Amino acid sequence: MSRRPTRAPGRPAPRNAVLLAGLAFSVILVATAVAIALSRGSGHTGRQPTPSARRSAASVRQAGVPSAAASGTHHHATRSQAGHGPTAAAGRLSIAQQVGQLIVATYAGTTPPASILTAIRDGQIGGVILMGDNTGDSVSLTAAATSQLQQAAASGGNPRLLIMSDQEGGQVKRLPGWPDRPAADMTTPALARHEGFETATMLHKAGVNMDLAPVADVARTDGFIAHDQRAFGPDPVTVKRGACAFAAGLARGGVAYTLKHFPGLGDALLSTDNAPVSVAESSTDLSADASAYRTCGHGPLAVVMVSSASYPSLTGSVPAVLSPSIYRTVMPEDGINALTISDAFPSPAIKPWSTPARRAIGAGLDMVMYPNYEANALVAYKGLLADARAGSLSRSRVVAAASRVLTLKHALGLGVP
Repeated sequence: MSRRPTRAPGRPAPRNAVLLAGLAFSVILVATAVAIALSRGSGHTGRQPTPSARRSAASVRQAGVPSAAASGTHHHATRSQAGHGPTAAAGRLSIAQQVGQLIVATYAGTTPPASILTAIRDGQIGGVILMGDNTGDSVSLTAAATSQLQQAAASGGNPRLLIMSDQEGGQVKRLPGWPDRPAADMTTPALARHEGFETATMLHKAGVNMDLAPVADVARTDGFIAHDQRAFGPDPVTVKRGACAFAAGLARGGVAYTLKHFPGLGDALLSTDNAPVSVAESSTDLSADASAYRTCGHGPLAVVMVSSASYPSLTGSVPAVLSPSIYRTVMPEDGINALTISDAFPSPAIKPWSTPARRAIGAGLDMVMYPNYEANALVAYKGLLADARAGSLSRSRVVAAASRVLTLKHALGLGVP
């Protein structure tokens, strides 16, 4: 990229109240993650938080501190302490396995084909995204498939997989059941939290450990996000309350949540899946719209999906997902420190750019998501591995990204070695 983002002088920064609230929410999520890891390690399958997690949450509520995300400083310390094991584990992986942790892929049909099972066994894939034709609109069918996928990872001596799906509610969900309404109809934080928890319970039964939801876009205009009722509202406060409550429900149920699409697609008329998109919002408006990310865009079960649109006020003509300034300037200013994942690669928004996977990972992205294994993900994997071996992709960047992937897997109790 040719320039640093132009930021309005008045760009809001997290204030003391937000920092204190964020500290409280981080305590809740850390307690939840510990409870999940302990319960899964002992074979317990209950979905309720442990008494210690409940006490932590209760003490926060009694103190009058609202649920929010941790401050950037506190969260960096938390990740450093909790991520020591996964970081060491990433260092023990071969370079081929490290690159594999950065790849998310899918396949056709309800039964995983031999080709993707072999790739998983060989350590070439770190996550699988399930689309509608993979689930067969059935929790039991999905559970059978996810069991096969995880067994393939384990049989190859690899970390188990992040298995994810778009379970937003309304028009965007891959499994029947929860959420039973679109985000626009989750009109109170209590309702959104309930929907998130019930969604997590259902996803857990299907073997899905990561939801590509909630949408944290502010639908200021009648774009495709608002048209499909995917946003919680037209203003940052409403979106922050709804998205973070849904995220908290997912986390309470032991499922990772994904805020999307940073730094915001609420004003976009078209989806980046269908065309290149430029979002003309000012940096001031984009900062205001990032309130949900500042509130819950970090924590042990947090993920942030980075948009494939470009933002002239922040990234010039470069898609956000490919822009170093997003990872090195914009996210740190907002106190965001979560695993990052792309939207679908390749897409019309990304296609014009050469070596997009290398550019994205090199810029700071952690996981690249592909709609097809053999046609797309395998090609990207081989390219990234060659780049890492040749030095055109920094080995330290690969290790850092793999460490962040393993940190989330560790928090989910996925048996990171």
